[in-house]
Amino acid sequence: MTQLTTEVKNRFQASFDSLKDKRTLFDNVEELFHGILNDSASSKTKSQVFDPRLSTLIIERAYRVMSQLPVGKVKGLSTNDMADAQIKNLLLEKYVIPNASAQFDFLTKLRMVDLYSNIYGSFYALVDWDVKKNGYIGPDMWLLNMRDVFPQVGAVSVEDSDHIIVRTWKPLSYFKSLGKAEGFKNISKIVDKLEDKAGSKQSREAEDISRRDDLSYPQNQTTKGTGYYEVLSQFEGDRWVDICVDADMEFRDTENPHENGELPVVQKYSIPLLDDIMGMGDMERGGSMQKVVNANWNLYLDSLKMSIYPPVILNKDNIASMSSIKWGAAEKWLGRGNLDNVAKTLQLTPQGLNTFNSTYQVANAAILNLFGTSDTAVGEAVDNTMGKTPQALKMQQARENTRDAADRFYMERFINQVMRKMVNLLEKKQPNSLTVRMFEDEIESLSRNNPDIAQQYDKESGKLTVNKGKGSNLYDYEMVSGSTFAVDNKTQQDNLSSLVDLYLKSQTPQGNTLVADLDREGYTLKFGELFKRVVASSGIQDWDKVLVEKTEEEKAEATLNSDAQVFQNMLMQMQQGGAMNGVPPQPEMQPEMGVM
Repeated sequence: MTQLTTEVKNRFQASFDSLKDKRTLFDNVEELFHGILNDSASSKTKSQVFDPRLSTLIIERAYRVMSQLPVGKVKGLSTNDMADAQIKNLLLEKYVIPNASAQFDFLTKLRMVDLYSNIYGSFYALVDWDVKKNGYIGPDMWLLNMRDVFPQVGAVSVEDSDHIIVRTWKPLSYFKSLGKAEGFKNISKIVDKLEDKAGSKQSREAEDISRRDDLSYPQNQTTKGTGYYEVLSQFEGDRWVDICVDADMEFRDTENPHENGELPVVQKYSIPLLDDIMGMGDMERGGSMQKVVNANWNLYLDSLKMSIYPPVILNKDNIASMSSIKWGAAEKWLGRGNLDNVAKTLQLTPQGLNTFNSTYQVANAAILNLFGTSDTAVGEAVDNTMGKTPQALKMQQARENTRDAADRFYMERFINQVMRKMVNLLEKKQPNSLTVRMFEDEIESLSRNNPDIAQQYDKESGKLTVNKGKGSNLYDYEMVSGSTFAVDNKTQQDNLSSLVDLYLKSQTPQGNTLVADLDREGYTLKFGELFKRVVASSGIQDWDKVLVEKTEEEKAEATLNSDAQVFQNMLMQMQQGGAMNGVPPQPEMQPEMGVM
């Protein structure tokens, strides 16, 4: 074992030991999210019912905050990079995002990042270069299992860390495929060692396995040369190191291929903490109240069953045959003596059953307050913040929007970092020219700032060839805040209708003042496109039959007819003024001044 391998393993062990209590917390929140009862009261009941209240609220928030792909712009760090930044923005939208599908498609991965960050407190993703079998060569993002991320001990965030270690599990075929690859070493020695042992993933300790993985997929023993082997990747700002733990040997030691001095791991927080790099999530905050809800349900259902089938007290001395005692309709019991003393049901107090609704509503209100939201199951009598008046509902909506906006802020920060790393990877590592499909109007928009782009566009095939970058420019990414939020169709329709109304009110005999103001500031308002979106979002069936878009030939003919009409109007005005074929009016002659 070399000194480098020893260093990585020692750092890994130090981080592993520091996360001992965190892994216990991971077990707890995973069980609550996956519907596994883990409270002491429910474990003793027969009902075993789980109320997914907390997990439902977390899922709903993730789908509200990450409803759609983000909208943003690539920005050059200097004014000379504006045209190139526009090209990079095009590649990001048309080439990278549709193909960055390692593990899942890009939108699904962003939703999972937001979801899991609210479960664990934070979540991690790796951004790196990828070469896919379908021909895609470019940046991608990989979601990292929380149990396989080991931050630097003592660091409060990834930005504060000098290094971070990520554990992965690779089959033997992975190491064999690296035999002829550049930048790797000791591959033949590692393969020889691994062929004589089984993969270590199946023999992991229980604390390394998630609760769902442990319950749903039992670990089976493997034979030599099969299974998955443990790999530790240590990322530093200037150096990347990979070691195979099962072979006690490193197989990569290289400079940071991103050439940016940054770690390739990006972290998304739910609630950041100053003394905990993992932060805190809503599942941790509301876990105890979720257990109250589960315990309340299970105790109630067991008590309900007991009230329907209460215990029966039997007088053994007055029973002729114990074997005749059977519970069921029309059953016959053999008794002797006074039959009133043979059996009777035990009278139980209904106090526990009567308090179910109030207990459930109070616990439910506490969970809803955690997310700043409300539902109809909780009344104002239980919690005065849950009023149902229009004013109260507006206040509750404002609270929910505030909590969602806080989560959106950390999600947007995460997306900006991921996109920035992706676009700079394109600049540094793009091997050759790339081809993307474009519409002609999109090319016209790009040509305004970059006239040379039109020469790289083939009108017949609709393909744009983007040449390799210089590799020396740096770019930033600025996301449009709120662009991932779920769209409220009614609100969108109202906003579009108000714009149409503003346009119509701005119409004067001299022209449209709104259009004139926009034109002076460098903007062009396309009223037809605006009205089209109003009709499209109105919910009218077959709206495209109501507003039919003209073909290119029809547009050209309409333009000619419009120009001809304008010319005819000019002729009519000139004829009515008497100026046609006549002498234009002369200015009135003034008498010459005489000599005094």
